[in-house]
Order: sequence, then structure tokens, then C-alpha cells
Amino acid sequence: MSSRRARPQPYHRSLLLLALTIAFCIAEACILFLAHRHTLEYRQLSTQLGLVQQASVLVQPFSGPSTAPPSSLQSTLGDAQQRWLTNLLNGLLAGGSPLHSLDNISAPTGPVEGQAARRILTDLSAQWGALTSHVSVSGADATNPADTEVERSGQIAAALSSLASGMGQLAQQLARERDEAMHQADLFAILAVLTGILASVVVGTLLLQQRRRSERSGRLMRSMMNQIGAGVCILGSTDKIADANRAACRMLGRPRKALRGRRLDEILSLNDGVWVGERPDGLPLAIERIPGVIEGYKGPLRIMTLLDVTARHLTNECLQHLANHDPLTGLPNRGFLAPHFQKELQRCEENKSMLGVAVLDLDGFKPINDTYGHAIGDALLVQIAQRLGAALRNGDVIARIGGDEFAGVFPNITNRDTLNFLGERLLGIFDHPFHIQDRLITIGGSIGLALAPEDGTDQDSLLKAADAAMYQAKHDGRPTLRLASVAGTSVAA
Repeated sequence: MSSRRARPQPYHRSLLLLALTIAFCIAEACILFLAHRHTLEYRQLSTQLGLVQQASVLVQPFSGPSTAPPSSLQSTLGDAQQRWLTNLLNGLLAGGSPLHSLDNISAPTGPVEGQAARRILTDLSAQWGALTSHVSVSGADATNPADTEVERSGQIAAALSSLASGMGQLAQQLARERDEAMHQADLFAILAVLTGILASVVVGTLLLQQRRRSERSGRLMRSMMNQIGAGVCILGSTDKIADANRAACRMLGRPRKALRGRRLDEILSLNDGVWVGERPDGLPLAIERIPGVIEGYKGPLRIMTLLDVTARHLTNECLQHLANHDPLTGLPNRGFLAPHFQKELQRCEENKSMLGVAVLDLDGFKPINDTYGHAIGDALLVQIAQRLGAALRNGDVIARIGGDEFAGVFPNITNRDTLNFLGERLLGIFDHPFHIQDRLITIGGSIGLALAPEDGTDQDSLLKAADAAMYQAKHDGRPTLRLASVAGTSVAA
């Protein structure tokens, strides 16, 4: 079995689309280059044709049969015109020198490139060279002025006539080449437009097909996700939810639109590996998240599977609550008090602060329980627990550690007066009778108080000091509040 994974089909389609796009771009660039080249050729030939037509007009009046033979070349063409004609023929044949029109207007152009036009131009250049050199030699070697003048006039007329005819042929050839260049430029321009249209159609069709396949794949994936009982969310690059199935929407209590673009930590909070929070309807929610990767149409997709563990989480919380709280009154029990006591003692030591401890025992609870029954006694304990909880500050804890015995832990105590004030608040709950089943029941309590670190530095010593103070309060009378002293004895508050 090969260890290499095969490329998905969409990958090959993407490569095909890229290859076709590049091919069309290259073809379009080549066609546009050829069209531009023929356009430049057309412009050059137009300039050359204009110069040749000016030269033809220049020599044409002296080449007709009705025209009197010129006596000399200078009488026909001036020196400036001769130099212009010479530069024109040389420039069109060899290039290199800037050309101007008869009006001295710059006419940038290169040499003639067509083979037929170059042959005509070569003949014209030779004729013009022969004409200018022959006239110069004949004028220098003249023996019979009259005969020489007649002969020279005939030669000049014949040369100019041949030159004019050649200029006409050259103009016609350049016109044909110009028209051909214009035709080629138009042809390539039309071909470029057609190629662009074809490229747009082909690439657009492929893109449309790819988009439709992507949409079908997305619908299929969403349909498959909706059939899964567990919640599944597709994540983006920043862990934001891009899509979610029906189970995830139902589990989180939010529609798909409300989940898109949000992170899970914006909806729930992580607590001991479980994401907990509340649904919009107020119901508690606990979820376990399992990350994963699946193969999508456009490549790997990061997903997040959500498992609803609310029932298990609530069961664990309920069990933990039952293990650390009194089932009758709902107050913390000894199991909760011990670790909380140690934590507060450690914080007290770190912050160099004081910690207050209280032990409260009900006075006369057993006769009430024996007289009215356990149901009344239990109801009385519940009301006492409620009043004790209402008398506490934020951060204070009071626990039920026996049948009618309670213990309290009060952090951030500044001195014994503050602790005495808290003890008086706890005793104040017995100032009014308790209304239970159409009965008014009056009961009291005795409280012993201790202060850390003066009365002890650990749980046992502090509870022992507070317990001793509480028994001293019972011995003194009811209801009574006693503070443990540094020496281990107790004093009345």
C-alpha cells in the first residue's frame, strides 16, 4: 500500500483551471503583441508613404512630355531640395539619420523593410546617384557648350522622368504594404477580442461548475452533519465557528446565524476541562469539546465535536454538594469546613491578617425536639440556618458540625471588637421567636469566639478555644457571648 495519499479530485480541477487560464493569458499576450507590432508597422509605412509622395510631387512637374527640357539640375531642383531628396533616399534605404518633410517637420521612421519596396528604392537611389554625379562630371568636362547643353538637358529630363516613375511605383508598393499591415493589425485585434471572449467563456464556465460542485458538496456535508446526533461545528482560521449542525444549535440553544463568527469561549467558560454556562433560556449547560480534522472539498477542515454532559456534570455537582453540605439545612458540613479552614489560615498568614472563629450551640433544642417532634425540630434548624446565613458578611462561612452545633469562619477581622460585633449579629437571630406550623417557638444560643493567630494558629486549637469559650457562655447564662483570651481562658464580651 502506498504511503502517499492521492490528490483529491478538486485539486486536479483547480490545476486544470489554472493551466487553462495561464494558456489563455499567454495566447492573448502573443496576439496583442502581434497586433501592436503590425500597428507600428502601419504607422511607419504611412510616414514613409507620405515622404515618398512628397518626393514624387517634387520631381513630377519636370518629367512630363509637355514639359520643356530643363537646362540644368539646379534649375529644376534647388540645392536644398536635392539634399532633402538625397537624405530621404539614403534614410529610407539604410536608416540611421533623422528624416524631415519638405516643410522641415520631423518624420521619425525607420528604413523600408519590404523586399519589393527595397528593390525599387535601391534602383531609385542608384538613378539619383548617377544623375547627380553625371551632371557634375558633364558640367566639368564640357568642350562644346551648345551641344553639351542640349545633351545634358535631355539626360536630365530622361533621368527625372525615370525617377518620377520609380517614385510612383515605390508609393504604390508602400501603399500596398501599409494596407496589408493595417489589415493584419485589424485581424489580430479581432482575434484578440475573440480569444478574450473564448477565455472568459471557458474560464467562467469552469468557475461556475466548480462553484456549483462546491455548493453541492457544502449542501451534502451540511446534510450529513445534520444527521449526526452530536453537535459538530466547523472552525475557521481563528477558531471562530464557520458553520454548525442542528444538534450543535439545539445543544447551545442558539440559531446557526448567531453562532457564526463567534468563539466557544465567548459563549461558555472552561471549568476543569468542561465548558459550562447557560443557554439563552436559562437552563444550565455543560459540554465536552473534541477537536478533529476532516477532508473537505477545498482541503482539510478543522471541526469541533460537542458532547452534552450536562446531566453528568449536574450529577457530579450535586454529589459534590451533598458531600460538602448538610442535607437538611443546606449549610456546609465538616467535610467542607476543614479545607476551607486551611485555606483561610494560609491566606491569613500570607496577608498578616486576623481570622475569626465562632462556635454556636443551641440552648434548649433537645426539649423542643422531644416535645414537638423531629419534624418541628428539623424545621426549626432550617429556619435557624436561614437566619444565620442572612447575618453573615460576604466571604463568611458558617457550617453545621453537629445536631445543634454550628461553627463559623470569618476572614478579614481587624480586632476583637469586630469579632464581638459579628458574634452579636449571630446572637441577634434569637431575639425573635420562630414561626413553625402555627407555633411560635423561642430558643436561644451560646457562642464562643476565638481569634487567629492570638488564640491559635491551626484549626484544632482555634476550635478548641472557641468551644471552651462557648461552654463558659453556657455556664454563665443564656443567651451569652464569650471571647477566648490569649491565655486560653475566656472573657465575657
